[in-house]
Amino acid sequence: MNKSKMLNAYKTVNNLKKPQANEPDSSQNEPKLYRSDYDEKLIKDYHFAKFQKNLDQIQNNPELAELLEKPEWNEEDIKKLLASFR
Repeated sequence: MNKSKMLNAYKTVNNLKKPQANEPDSSQNEPKLYRSDYDEKLIKDYHFAKFQKNLDQIQNNPELAELLEKPEWNEEDIKKLLASFR
């Protein structure tokens, strides 16, 4: 292969890449999930607070701690467990 053919091959490859680089980013075309940064922060804080509340309820529930220490469970125990998660 001579030098001019090699340079033409590089030019062809570079020209193929240009249209892809000029296309707008597909993520810009997608609608925003949140209306604003403030809304995003507010919603995330709300969900985190909800998670913290649920975690605290589970960790400080004496019935649940008693169930977890039991070696054998029956139907009533399973119903208690599911009711505590609701």
